[in-house]
Amino acid sequence: MRNQAANSGPHILPLRIYLGVAGALLLLTAITIMVAREDFGSWNLVVALLIAATKATLVALFFMHLKYDNRIYSVIFVGAILFLGIFITFTMLDTLNRGDLNPLTKMPIKKYAAIYESNGRPIPVNERIYDVSGRIVSTDFFLNNGYGPIKKEFLIDPINDELVSKGATIFNKTCYRCHRLDERFTGPPLRGVTAYRSPAFIMNMILNPEENIRRHAGVRALQKQYYTVMTNQDLSIDEARAVLEYLRSANERHGE
Repeated sequence: MRNQAANSGPHILPLRIYLGVAGALLLLTAITIMVAREDFGSWNLVVALLIAATKATLVALFFMHLKYDNRIYSVIFVGAILFLGIFITFTMLDTLNRGDLNPLTKMPIKKYAAIYESNGRPIPVNERIYDVSGRIVSTDFFLNNGYGPIKKEFLIDPINDELVSKGATIFNKTCYRCHRLDERFTGPPLRGVTAYRSPAFIMNMILNPEENIRRHAGVRALQKQYYTVMTNQDLSIDEARAVLEYLRSANERHGE
C-alpha cells in the first residue's frame, strides 16, 4: 500500500528537466518545419509521424509524469502506440497501392494514359465521357480542351528551348510536389501527356483544376484512380505555357 501510495503521489521535477524537454520540443518543431520543405516520396508520412510520436512521447513522459507513474500506465501507452502503428501500416499498404489497377478493366495502369478500354487501348480524348455502355463519342470543345481561360484550340510551334528551361524551373518548383515524369506519385506520371491531351486542355488543367475536376468526366475518372485532388498553383497563362513546353520537350525528346 505504501509503494502504491508513493507511485500515485505528485512528482515535482527539477526546473532543468522541464527546460530541457521544452528545448527538445522546440528543436523537433524546427525539424518539422525543415522536413516539410523536402520531398521524401512515400516516406513523407513516416517521417512526419516519427517526429510527432517523439514529441508526444516527451510530453507524456515528463509533462504528464508517465515516466514516474505506475508501470501499468506505461504498458497501456506503449500498447496504444503499437496498435496505432499497426493500423497505420496496413492502411498505408492499401493507400500507397491504389491506382495500380484500372478499376474499370482490372488491368495494370500503364504509364502514359489515364483510362483504358478492356483490350488495353487508351481511350482517346474525344471518348472520355461515358454513356450507359461505358463510352460516349463526343467532339465537344470542353471535352477536348477542358474548362479555363484558354477558350480556343491552338497549334504550337517547334519546341522553344528558352521556354523549356523556364517551364522546367516552374515544374520543379510547383508540379514536382505531386507529379513525376516517369513514375506514379501523388498524381499520374506526365511524360507523354502531350500525346493524348490537347495543349489547351493541359493549360486549362494547370490554370483551372477545380472547375475541371468538378465538370469534366475524364478528369473525375482520373481523380478516382489516384484518390487525390489537384490544387491550383496560381500560375499565369505565360507560366502555364512554359510548363506545357517543358512537357512537350519531355515527351518528344525522350530517349535522345
